[in-house]
Amino acid sequence: MIIPSRPLSATRPSTNSASAPANTARITPKAFSSVSTFEAGATAKKAPTTPVPAPQVPVEDVPPKSDPRYDGLKDQALINALHDAVSKHKDLGYNGARKIIFTTLDNHDGKVKCVYTGKEVQTNKIPSSNVMNTEHTWPQSKGATGAAKADLHHLFPTDSKANSIRGNYPFGTVKNVKWQENGAKFGTDEKGRTVFEPPDEHKGNVARALFYFSTVYNKHIPADDEAVLKQWNQLDKVDAAEVARNDAIETYQQNRNPFVDDASLADRIADF
Repeated sequence: MIIPSRPLSATRPSTNSASAPANTARITPKAFSSVSTFEAGATAKKAPTTPVPAPQVPVEDVPPKSDPRYDGLKDQALINALHDAVSKHKDLGYNGARKIIFTTLDNHDGKVKCVYTGKEVQTNKIPSSNVMNTEHTWPQSKGATGAAKADLHHLFPTDSKANSIRGNYPFGTVKNVKWQENGAKFGTDEKGRTVFEPPDEHKGNVARALFYFSTVYNKHIPADDEAVLKQWNQLDKVDAAEVARNDAIETYQQNRNPFVDDASLADRIADF
């Protein structure tokens, strides 16, 4: 099923928010930094029907790919253009999406790693939910339903405990820690809000996943959340691993996350 493009109004409605294919070479997550850097030949054989594995690439910040379709646009005009460009995609179904995540997209050398805790599980299928779950970066309870529930651009493998702790709490910078592991934290922020903070190397990925979701599904991001996400988008730059994942998802869903292709697009939108 192809998800149809939906027209957006000038005023966005508010909500209470908050692969690499098989044999893909394993890519080590990037280090976090606050420094600004920003056919086969003719043969008689039948063409392959599965996506081509992403190439092994070094871990480094990747220069943005500008798209002329967005030149000179900002705010609602840019949101509309992005929506029209990427909202149509193949609905894989939730079980289909999970199978892709655990067998190809995030399976490297037979292992899948939690994006929060770094814990790994060896598997060639969807594992027990008591061991590892699928994290909806945009929670199901706050709008990730229907086709959005199965959209790979915001789904990641997570340890079951960490997944449960995060729940549907918004992302933020934890000041008073109640739980932490591998740089991931859960607690309250400086305003006393209960928030979940991903490890440094996944902060930008979270931000860009949420910018994508907001744009494609017309969901509002609260101001406090948006401010933090834009900081993370700047501090945790797009790296080769994130680009390879975006490339792989395109082979399955037939759309891309434009904020991975060009993270600076987020700075041209004042209010998601």
